This record gives sequence, structure tokens and C-alpha cells, in this order.
Amino acid sequence: MRVIVAAALLLLLANCERAVDLVPWKGQPGSTQPNAVGLVTLPCDASTPLEPTRPYYCRRDRHFVTPPAREALVTAAKAMRARYPGEVLRFMDASGPDGEKPFPPHLSHGDGRQIDLGLYYTDVKGRPLDHFPATDRYGGYWPAEPPRPGEEIACPNGRPARAEKPDPPANRPWRLDEARTKALIQALIADRRVRRILIEPHLERRLGLWGHPKLRFAGCQAARHDDHIHVDFH
Repeated sequence: MRVIVAAALLLLLANCERAVDLVPWKGQPGSTQPNAVGLVTLPCDASTPLEPTRPYYCRRDRHFVTPPAREALVTAAKAMRARYPGEVLRFMDASGPDGEKPFPPHLSHGDGRQIDLGLYYTDVKGRPLDHFPATDRYGGYWPAEPPRPGEEIACPNGRPARAEKPDPPANRPWRLDEARTKALIQALIADRRVRRILIEPHLERRLGLWGHPKLRFAGCQAARHDDHIHVDFH
């Protein structure tokens, strides 16, 4: 019975989040004036080439960061747009307004120095997507890029509980845009305000970035990082 109730609650939460995303919303420009705990908000109105993958993150106040983190993200977003005209950098969960850790469901977010960022994608013909892939039909929250045959499987025995996510199907309508994803990571690791980036080993190798001191594997106890990257700031 408890399992059924828990499953029902998770389904209800997921439906509520989707409903929130469907409500028309203009967004907000974000604030550069720190709040009582020293955090600012990321722009949510397309005033910069930085935007949420879903309005949910802004509507639910999950877009608070430190001022240096905000500056670093805007800098990376502008670098991507300069290199790829019209491109945007899409963010996911950052921290809440109170600056407290942990920030559910994350153990590492909360003080404004962490954020999850979306990767870049193409369609199956290699044409860059101008939107973040919708994954509801494929059983995933974010679009993962699993290991190819012969690439390292970091967690061959799986991951515990909710950290485990299945690979997307082979017929998924998106593929990783390796050039743009690599360009983003290079822009971030070149920034002194960035402390580390969590990414799966097979992507670190595939993108030709293996061994960089700022790139780390989060471990098999954590969620996979081939459907997004996690960035820590100083």
C-alpha cells in the first residue's frame, strides 16, 4: 500500500510540474541585488542568452545563485552566443532563496554555488535543435546521452534507488551536439569562478577533455551526468 501511495504522489507531483510549465508566463529579468543571504536570481525573461529549460525553475524560486556564479553563467552564455549566433545556455536547478543546504532533492545544492546545466542537442540528421528536447514520452526527465558500444560504463552494477535512470531508447529523436557541448564546457573550465564540473566519464573522453582537473565523476551513488552537467563555483 505504501508503495502505491508513494507512486501516486510522485505522479501527482510530476503532473503538477507539467501544469506549471503550461501556464503562460512572461518571466522575470532576475535580480543583481543580493537578498538577505547574499543570493541573486538568474534572468528568466530572455534578456540575456541564459534561460531555464522549463519555466518551473524560475516560478518555484529554484534559480538563486551567488553574484559571482551569476556573472560566470552570463559570461558563458554570451560566449556561446558569440560562437553560435542565436544560441542560449539553459539552466535547471540552482538553489533556493534561503541559501540552505541540502536543497531537496539535491544533497549538494543550496548555498548558491551549484547549478545544473542542460547540454546541447541535434536531431537524428545532425541539425542543431533550437529547443530543449521533450523527454516525457521516453521515460526520462532530462535527455541522456548513454555510452556507445566500446565506451566506458561508469556504473555497470547500476545506481541506488532514485539515482538510477534507464538509457533512452535508440529511436530517440535527439542526439548530443558534441561540438556545442564541448564549447560550453571549455568556456566554463576557463573561468576562474568555476571550481569543478561533474560529468560522466564516457562523455569526458568522447569530447576530448579527459583528465582536466576541473572535470570530475560524481560516483555511482549520484545521479548520472550525461543528461546534464553539474557546475560548482567558488
